[in-house]
Amino acid sequence: MTDQRHSHQGLPQFHLHDHSRSKVVRSARLITALIILLLLVGLGRAVLLRRANAGELANRAAQSSILQVRVVQPATGGYDAKLTLPGTLQGLQEAQIYARSNGYVRQWFKDIGQPVKKGELLATLDIPEVNEQVAEARANFELASSAFQRWSSLRAQDAVSQQEYDEKKAAFHQSEAVLRRLTDMQNFGKVLVPFDGIVTKRNINNGDLVNAGNGGAAQTLYTIAQIDVLRLYVYVPQNRAARVHIGDPVEITLPEAADKPLKGKIVHTAGAIDTATRTLQIEIQVTNADHSLMPGAYVEVALNLKAAGGLILPTNALLFNALGSRVALVVPEGQVKMQVVTLGTDYGRDVEIKTGLKPGDKVILNPPDSISDGQKVVVEAAQAK
Repeated sequence: MTDQRHSHQGLPQFHLHDHSRSKVVRSARLITALIILLLLVGLGRAVLLRRANAGELANRAAQSSILQVRVVQPATGGYDAKLTLPGTLQGLQEAQIYARSNGYVRQWFKDIGQPVKKGELLATLDIPEVNEQVAEARANFELASSAFQRWSSLRAQDAVSQQEYDEKKAAFHQSEAVLRRLTDMQNFGKVLVPFDGIVTKRNINNGDLVNAGNGGAAQTLYTIAQIDVLRLYVYVPQNRAARVHIGDPVEITLPEAADKPLKGKIVHTAGAIDTATRTLQIEIQVTNADHSLMPGAYVEVALNLKAAGGLILPTNALLFNALGSRVALVVPEGQVKMQVVTLGTDYGRDVEIKTGLKPGDKVILNPPDSISDGQKVVVEAAQAK
C-alpha cells in the first residue's frame, strides 16, 4: 500500500516538468524567429542601401568622366613688338685719304681728334719726279704753242698746207693736255680735307714714303669722319621687314649708358631682302651735336614694330606632339575638337597664331595631354576678378 501511494504521488511531478519544458521550447522558437526576422530586415536594408549607393557612385562616376575646363578666346590686333638689333656707329661721311702721287711726307698739320674744315691742308708731300715731269711738259707746251702761232700766221698767208697746220695744232693741244694732267698731279702734293669733320686716324710722320693709290691700310694717310650726325646699319629679319618704314623712330642704347637711350630714325631701307642672310638692311641716323657719341662704338637699336594684326593666344593653350602645334577647341555640342595651328612670333607668355583659329573660337587652357577629339567637357564659369 505504501508503494502504491508513493507511486501515485510522483505522477503529477512528471507532468509539471513536461509543461515547463514546452514553455521553454516555445520561447526559444519565438526568440529565434525574432532574431531571424531582424536579420532579414537588416539584410534587406543593407541590400537597399548598397543599391542606392551604387546608383549614386555611378552618377558620380559619370559626372567625373566629363572634363571641366577653362577657355579663352584669341585676342585680335596683335602686339606692338620691340626688336633689338646690334649695330656700329659710323660718321655720316667717312673717308680714308690716300696719296695720289709717290713721294715723301714733308709736313703734316692735323692730328687725331682735331676738327677740320673742307679745303684745309692736312699734309704736304715732296714729289720730285712729278715736279720734273711738269717742268718738261711746260717746256714742250711753250714750244708747241709758239710753233702753232707761227703756223697759224703762215696758214693765213696760204704758205703751208692745211695738213701741216692741223698737225701743229694737234701737237699744241696734246702738250697742253699733258701739262694740265701733270699740274693736277703736282697739286696732289697738297693733301686737303674733303669735308667738315674730325681726324679719326693719322698714319703718317714727316719723312715717310707714301705710294700713290690705295694699296692697303698701311698706305692710308688720314681718316676723316663727319660726326655731327652719325649713322648705323642694322639688318631686320625677313619676317619683320614689312613692319619697318622710313621715318619710324628708334631707340639707340650704348652698353655703358643703358639707362639713357638716344633717339634716332630710319632714313633708308634697302628695299630688297638679302638672299644670303634673308634680312633687310636699314640705315638709321642719330644727331650728335654735342659729339658725345663716337664713330665705331657698339650700340643696340630697339625698333618699335607696329602690330601685324594677327591673333594672339596664351602659350599655355598649346599642345605639341608629332602632329605639330595644336589647340583643343570646345564646340557647341560640349565636345573637344583638336585643331592644328601655325605659330608666328613668340612674345613669351603669348604667341601669334597665323592660321587655324578664328576670333570667336573657345580654346581650352592647360589641356591635358590625354585630351582627344569628341571628349565631353564642361566649361567652368569665369571667376569674377
